[in-house]
Amino acid sequence: MQVPANYRGREQAFVKHRLLETYLQRLFMIIGLHQQSIRYVDCFSGPWQEESPDLQDTSIGIALKIFQKTRESLMKMGREVRFHALFIEKDRIAFQKLQGHLAGTAQAGISTTALPGDFYELRDSILGWCGPDDFTFFFVDPTGWKKVVEIPTLMPLLKRHNSEFLINFMYDFLSRTQPQAYFREDMLAIFGEVRDIGSLSPEQREEYLINLYKQRLKGILPSRGQKPRAVSVPVLYPTVERTLYHLVYLTRHPRGITVFMDASEKLDLVQRRARAQAQREDRESRTGQRELFPVSAYVHKEKRVDPAVAKAYWLNRLSSTPHNFGVEQLADMLEETGWFESDFQAAFGQLEREGRVKNLDATGKRRTKFVHFEAHGNRGESLKKEIL
Repeated sequence: MQVPANYRGREQAFVKHRLLETYLQRLFMIIGLHQQSIRYVDCFSGPWQEESPDLQDTSIGIALKIFQKTRESLMKMGREVRFHALFIEKDRIAFQKLQGHLAGTAQAGISTTALPGDFYELRDSILGWCGPDDFTFFFVDPTGWKKVVEIPTLMPLLKRHNSEFLINFMYDFLSRTQPQAYFREDMLAIFGEVRDIGSLSPEQREEYLINLYKQRLKGILPSRGQKPRAVSVPVLYPTVERTLYHLVYLTRHPRGITVFMDASEKLDLVQRRARAQAQREDRESRTGQRELFPVSAYVHKEKRVDPAVAKAYWLNRLSSTPHNFGVEQLADMLEETGWFESDFQAAFGQLEREGRVKNLDATGKRRTKFVHFEAHGNRGESLKKEIL
């Protein structure tokens, strides 16, 4: 998949929008099987930097398309589900564009509302619009971080039950800001602590800060229901090998984690292709020479996880006593490591070939999927570690 022309120069937005599109449709299909009303809040809707007149290259256009497709699919299954969308925008010109677009895209079963103003000041109005019961998905995608990603800022929304969140965490800026004494109070509001982590490598620093933030988010969710869960995926600069931001997903449902990470894994290749294309165009711009090889020649399947580390992880979780590994256990593993399911599948397959583990429920030849976590009503399959 090539980056469309209207996303050139903002490849990171293309990756983000594809993830939003891929995940939301799957999420809303699952929710729509059990609830008749779904709400969606875009806390920083824009439109900004749009190139398409129908806003299809913005979160607004993407959301409206998802609502329509999901509603039609659910109706074919005999489910009448209504969608309600709230778009927040403080810029006057952008808000006028937003209003005009919504006025011209009315669809049956989909209601849209636009509120002008600052997200921080409108939090009570947002919660009033959501009401107490309907499932609500909050998309928090700002251009900055002040009065946005701090825990006290998000706390009123986080405390609402039956809600899920996708938060754009501006990691690169916050990483450079975190050590500065001037921003100490801001960093305390985000991370809850300010430690000297200068001795950590860039990779260790990123892992430490993003995990700290996710733990703080989970600590605010209401106590009722299943345990809170959070995962994140990095979005890199198009032409620099450095994380621009993390998309942090917050839920209470193990199935939500597995579906989100599955969507993220599919987008991993899209991101690598988008970055390879941007880097090639950057080289051509600097040298003035067109390159002969296609973009695909620069895209390689990278091993995200050391196979030995993944195998050791499995052996640490398994015992000689058989235990079921289902969707809940997979969600635990994804959340704990940040890896993809394919990383676990490949490692288990290697261990099985080595005679070190066994799937007691395995039937037939399994080439890439050695554990069916969703089997038996998401209870999974019985696994054990062999005694050698």
